[in-house]
Amino acid sequence: MSECKHGLRTGCAYCHAARPEMVDKHPGQKKRARPASRLSEKMNDRMTSLKQRLKQIRGEVPRD
Repeated sequence: MSECKHGLRTGCAYCHAARPEMVDKHPGQKKRARPASRLSEKMNDRMTSLKQRLKQIRGEVPRD
């Protein structure tokens, strides 16, 4: 390896790191979003109702 521009004989991670396009082994594939589970749906509903209740207690007008 040649000397990098930062003065290191063996090179540094900035100058000699793998480029992102070389790291990606499967460029066309994307992870699919997992469907929401019953538990997460239940938690979302609870959080929504808690936020609405908090706004009601604070006297804020809910935006529906």
